[in-house]
Amino acid sequence: MLTLNRRGFLGTAPLLRLALPAPLALDVPHLAAAASPAPVFAKLDPLSAYDVQLGFALSPSVRQWQPQPGNSQDRMVYRDAGYTLEVDFLRPAASFTTCQFRLAREDNHPFDVHRYLIRSRLEFTDIYRFWDFHTSQQETYAEFAAYLRDLSAGEEFAQTYGANLGVPMLLCTDREGHTRYGFGLLNQVEATGLRIKNYSLGLSRRGEGLNFEFEFERPLGYTLRRAEIIDGAYFDARGQDWFPTVRQYSRWVESTAKITPLQPPPVAFEPIWNSWYPFGFDITEESIGKNAEICQKLGIKNISIDSGYQNSLLTGLGTPEDIATFSDFTGDWTANPKKFPDFAKLVKHIHDMGQIATVWIALFMVGKKTKAYSEVSGMMRYDAAGKDTGHLCPRHRDTPAYLARTFLKLAQDYDLDGFWLDFMDDEHLPCHASHPHCTESTGEGYNACFAAVRDALIKYKPAFVIETRMAMANINAKQFANVLETIDMPFDLDVNRSLGVVVRSYSEGVASKIDPIQWHIHESDENVSVCCATVTLAGVPVFGVDFRLLPPSHLRVVEAWMKFYREHQAALAQGRFAPVGFGHLAPQLMVQQGGKTFLYIGSSSTNPAAVTEANEIYLVNASGLPRVAIFLDQMSHGRWQIIIRNCYFEKLSEDTIDVGTSSFAWDKEIPKGGIAELHKVS
Repeated sequence: MLTLNRRGFLGTAPLLRLALPAPLALDVPHLAAAASPAPVFAKLDPLSAYDVQLGFALSPSVRQWQPQPGNSQDRMVYRDAGYTLEVDFLRPAASFTTCQFRLAREDNHPFDVHRYLIRSRLEFTDIYRFWDFHTSQQETYAEFAAYLRDLSAGEEFAQTYGANLGVPMLLCTDREGHTRYGFGLLNQVEATGLRIKNYSLGLSRRGEGLNFEFEFERPLGYTLRRAEIIDGAYFDARGQDWFPTVRQYSRWVESTAKITPLQPPPVAFEPIWNSWYPFGFDITEESIGKNAEICQKLGIKNISIDSGYQNSLLTGLGTPEDIATFSDFTGDWTANPKKFPDFAKLVKHIHDMGQIATVWIALFMVGKKTKAYSEVSGMMRYDAAGKDTGHLCPRHRDTPAYLARTFLKLAQDYDLDGFWLDFMDDEHLPCHASHPHCTESTGEGYNACFAAVRDALIKYKPAFVIETRMAMANINAKQFANVLETIDMPFDLDVNRSLGVVVRSYSEGVASKIDPIQWHIHESDENVSVCCATVTLAGVPVFGVDFRLLPPSHLRVVEAWMKFYREHQAALAQGRFAPVGFGHLAPQLMVQQGGKTFLYIGSSSTNPAAVTEANEIYLVNASGLPRVAIFLDQMSHGRWQIIIRNCYFEKLSEDTIDVGTSSFAWDKEIPKGGIAELHKVS
């Protein structure tokens, strides 16, 4: 939140360490690799195509995994030192395999798991792109890494994952985004590292081409004591597009690990206005109330009151003093009386207009100068240096109940309808406080806390909206949050859209949206329409502007798009969504439901789009040119009515065309920010 930009704060504050090298991100020494036994590996012969090995560092230790008689391509069993390791394989399709493994002692006694690793080697043939949820710098981690020589992390971790952090999956694709190798883990809870190393075929390290060894390791920063370990892995080399590959991986994880998405209520798909970008902390009853009134006229129903209602700050987090004030005084979840003399009355006013009120919260933050701190000081998470992190320890036995009680009270005190959960980025880091922990697993503790809050809120209001952002907005979060969002991307329309595509790849079953769209008050109406089109086609529409300052023409554009969204809400919010082609930053999107097809065209360079079984086609020109050229494949033969509309959705022209070919070449003028409607008439 540098000045009014939360992203700047996220990149530098100790609350988030995604951009730091892995050893720093873990906040502990690489652990202990020295203190724990070396891992002992078993080669998984049924996965020889991927050269997969499974290794464990255990106490009591293992000497060498012994394959048992009767092993087959469907099941492998290994034994040693009183342990049994069972691995089962499924092959739903050619070049597509999943496996699940179970490790236990034959006497059923618990044992210590210092770490276990799944290692795979791959010759990088026909591979030109790499993705692992947050590959590169924070501003561009929607992109696939293209300079592949930089992948190797050596002995350090390229990425870390946790219940609160990312998705433990990697993709290796060709230049068109077809998956040549997808490799992911089943368990979404334990803190995990991805290590990438170069290896040689033994011919000429520099001359033979690129070869990489991918190694997932878990748990990071702690040791598990268990009676059994159950996990699995996903291997996909079918060559399908990256988007359906991630979607199928997500489905496999949810089905196998029994993750049931928290069903979003209808109101979760209503358009949203958020206060952060136009105001930062400097919000008042007047600024929120007046914007809510304008939103009501425009058709925006969710009034999202971001951080600032609960503190006295008026600027952003541009100075060390502001950061200290924010950290020290966050944790008392009551409205600041100077800014909001009657917060409950404001919420009632919003309700009376037929809208809902949601607020920002930082689930685990409790600053030392809050009233709450004296109650929870013994529950705080400490880092390896013995410093209070300002966050509750998710593994303390009393934390889940405290959080459920605290945030239920906040919701009840003001009759709120939803929470926007933030600042949970570091909860995968181990706690070094002297208080007792109810579990060794940081992820299990995090999930217990999130579940307690979810259960309390849904019991209070079954339609309660629970939202979180990347990187917490992952597959694991779908059982606790019914809305997933991208990270802060102010004014970065293209990256914001691209991140939205990433979130949509695994968010099936919940609502999703991109970061609130914003624009300059002197922006052209056509560009405002491009912004509106982007948030409308990428997910639930969400705005971050001060509507009081916008000219009437901007409001006309927003109102037109909200009417369009309302008319097609079911199809846009819940239809089949996918990027079209593999263009830079996903400039072409398609949503299909029933006989409706919506095509968002964000670039003058287009890919053919299959509009199978459509009798209504909507071409949205979000590019920089007033003309759209695109092949519409599998278009239904017959006569079609064409209506061209401008950025206000005013009709400019009407015509008919006859389609008699399987691939129809559309090459017509559509105003920038405008739309072409194609209706099958015969």
